Amino acid sequence: MAESLLASRWETTVTVREAEMIWDRSHIVRLRLGDDRTVVLKRHREENFGDRSRGFEAELAALEFLAPMENPVAPRLLGADAAAGILVMEDLGPGTSLADSLLEPDRDRARADLVSYARAVGRMHAWSVGRDDEYGAIRRRLAGDDDVAMTPGWVDAIARNKEGFLATAARLGLNADGVDAEIDSLAALMGGVGRTGLVHGDLCPDNTHITDGDCRIIDFETSGWGPIALDVAYLLGPFPSCWCFATLPAFAADPALLAYREEVASAGLDLGPDWEVALTAALAGWVVARGAGIRRALDRDARWGTTTVRPRLLTWLASFTAAAERTGVLPRLTSLAEAIRERLVQSWPDTVVPEYPALAGPGAVIARRPGNVDDDD
Repeated sequence: MAESLLASRWETTVTVREAEMIWDRSHIVRLRLGDDRTVVLKRHREENFGDRSRGFEAELAALEFLAPMENPVAPRLLGADAAAGILVMEDLGPGTSLADSLLEPDRDRARADLVSYARAVGRMHAWSVGRDDEYGAIRRRLAGDDDVAMTPGWVDAIARNKEGFLATAARLGLNADGVDAEIDSLAALMGGVGRTGLVHGDLCPDNTHITDGDCRIIDFETSGWGPIALDVAYLLGPFPSCWCFATLPAFAADPALLAYREEVASAGLDLGPDWEVALTAALAGWVVARGAGIRRALDRDARWGTTTVRPRLLTWLASFTAAAERTGVLPRLTSLAEAIRERLVQSWPDTVVPEYPALAGPGAVIARRPGNVDDDD
């Protein structure tokens, strides 16, 4: 099938000579062709981490949607058979990732790659905003359904885990009066004119490919159409869905956030005066989406990539409450998050949040690459 798709694309006979799994995952394969060119084949996978029933369809839609970009931010789509669950895309070749940069002791490289990452996200968002009709047409065609769900994974997770978050607060004996309504307001706070576009939804440092300082974004399985603040707030959380987690200090995050704003502004996209409110709402959404995880962590910590779950939860709670204090929004949810974090700190006195080797200060606990990387919670 790959030979047929590529032959149609290139209008010549194509032969696949070899195939090898990438990252030891059978659903993504590098194909070496008879003329020594390489491409990457990705197929629908039956078993997924979490709820990724729309993974293949979402990725194919994103790659098809982004294909016309002159300055690409994703691999070029070379062909696909949606019914068979197979797509073939450009092989980006040798390169590194932002995860590699953060987990090596080169501060200048890590800071530069964070800026490159932010600019790539900015190009993607600026190009996509206002093209909802184009994206929607692709999703509906691939699904064969006019009512296909197109929201990114995080939007679904917030709605799905709201009750679990409130139940966790109740278990801790905390007052959640009025919090329900504030949670329901998050979508409106994140969205707004000029702030809805293609959301990647899993902008982990290892979902990047960096060559000569240029960043491309990969793995769009959790992508969808929604508030772009969900992607940008990855620099503030940081990284709420990523195995390669550690603190991201302001001296590294702030230049990246500025680069993002410069990138979208240069494309004519105005984020509006309440952009910081949108980012605060995104951080709040992650806290709510992790409600069930907080409840599980009360009883048992679990290993996840570079650290365990508890340091992440404490960090994400603190990131949200700090942002809320700056913007003055979501007062009830902020008070509840502060109370939850206070209880957790008391319950987990030995919990330490690691720092990336590239950004660590003296005496810091250093985040290390695990022997068996698990990309998803």
